[in-house]
Amino acid sequence: MAISRPFLLALLGAVLVGATFFAVQNARDTAADDAAPTAQQAAPRQESPTPAAQALTPEQTLDAAFSLGGIDSTAFSADLSFGGQGQSLSLDLSGAYEKGAPNDVPEVELKLDVDTPRGDASGGFVSLGDTAYFTQGDTGWQVPDEVWQPVVDAVAKGGTDQQPLALPINPQQWVRDVKSEGTETIDGVETTHVSASIDPARALQDVARAARQSGTPVPDTSGAARTMKSAKLNAWVGTDDHLLRRLSAALVSADGKIAVDVALSDVNEPQDIAVPATVRQGAPSGAFGELAQGFATGLAGAGRGEPVSLRALSSRKPQQAARAVKTGKKVVILFRNPKGLDDRAMTRVMRNVAARTKAVVLTDHVDAVERYGKLVKDLGVSQTPSIVIIDRRGRAQLLEGYLDADTLTQAVVDAR
Repeated sequence: MAISRPFLLALLGAVLVGATFFAVQNARDTAADDAAPTAQQAAPRQESPTPAAQALTPEQTLDAAFSLGGIDSTAFSADLSFGGQGQSLSLDLSGAYEKGAPNDVPEVELKLDVDTPRGDASGGFVSLGDTAYFTQGDTGWQVPDEVWQPVVDAVAKGGTDQQPLALPINPQQWVRDVKSEGTETIDGVETTHVSASIDPARALQDVARAARQSGTPVPDTSGAARTMKSAKLNAWVGTDDHLLRRLSAALVSADGKIAVDVALSDVNEPQDIAVPATVRQGAPSGAFGELAQGFATGLAGAGRGEPVSLRALSSRKPQQAARAVKTGKKVVILFRNPKGLDDRAMTRVMRNVAARTKAVVLTDHVDAVERYGKLVKDLGVSQTPSIVIIDRRGRAQLLEGYLDADTLTQAVVDAR
């Protein structure tokens, strides 16, 4: 089966949302631990533990690799590759994370690239706590408050009445035959290296379930485990601080190979996470716009908000309409659903009306209706296409359904 463009966008969105949710959930869990009674908290790490206190069994070392609560900040990179059945896919995720104050959204930077023979896609995300941005290269678009503020509020509440935000993956249940592989130095830190075998059936079921919950289309994996030739996992954990530095896994089957490699650096060191160099108004367009919209939908779900249209929330046309009405100009607004056939036909009509009248002619997504406030408040716009005509005195009328150019032009002329 070919890897389609929609699949790439879904995959990008799922990974970005998953990584963001994981970072946010980690901050919330840590904040909850900070607020818990002393008796319920894990014993604090000592400044100078004895060698005996530091020693962990291979199983304990692997458990430490999956326990990220002690990581307050880090830079990271993650590579995923797939090859088999005449297809290949590589996914590169990099960025940084820095936890803020308890019940604050952490600062996060994510950059993601997906590459296949049939296409590629890229995108990113930056959280600075109270504000967030969709990013592509050095360019960013601020995530509307209607999307981001519910996430901020959910974190501020400590998550007591929220669904968990981290992807429901439990790698500890996949592994067996854990053993020590000695020590190695990574990023200037001595680490303990452990290896293990992966139970492919459990791993595939867990990953597939998590991907489906995040909206990524996943094929049936029930028969994949039977073709697995080998499935190995390796982890490198700080010998002294018991914090993860690297994690890799490789699954080899008769159909191909999947490999994942995650590396952390500058653990618990300050991270440089900043506003994008160039911030544009509105929302991104094209394929990245689709990705950003899917990401916003995922964020809205995390914050228990309603699905929203980024273009509607970032539209500047309500301000244009208000300025035109204030200066005594006629205004014609088409509220549409871009996917509707009549809506697309009305877009062409609006261009004709703009050329034939002196009115300010605007086209906007129907989700933006509420942002026009009192200009359209009492009209009851509830379907598309809907056309609102506002005369020079600020009085508005509503016309619904498709209208030809002559009919709409005459209606605009008649509005005094």
